[in-house]
Amino acid sequence: MTGNIATIVTKVNKSCDDLDFVSARVLIETNLLKLSEARYYRLLNTSGRVLIKHVLANAHRQTDNTKLSRTDLLTINKINEYCSNFDISMLKRTLKNSFELVQRPDVLPLLNSDAKIILDNMGALLGAHKVH
Repeated sequence: MTGNIATIVTKVNKSCDDLDFVSARVLIETNLLKLSEARYYRLLNTSGRVLIKHVLANAHRQTDNTKLSRTDLLTINKINEYCSNFDISMLKRTLKNSFELVQRPDVLPLLNSDAKIILDNMGALLGAHKVH
């Protein structure tokens, strides 16, 4: 949807006034770079401005937090199992290949209490997550 930016701003404003936020969001996402410029951002109505802030925040959140894959979840389950069975040698082998996985903040709630304690004492959590 390329075209005159004034037409796009008008369409976004009209969609927001009609409470058609799906169409407005599609227009904003396809023209995000242009609409985020200050001179075009000022032309948007209040709902359009809020929607563009939401789209930008959502895009930022998605780049920060990628979803865990199936293999990541299986690795986390194996780490939990090795820690519950106190199989340190297999735990070290698993951590050797997936050390970055344990550092992610969204992985901590998936670890059981044994894994949190052992990984914290091993220094695998690098002090980023303190077990209370």
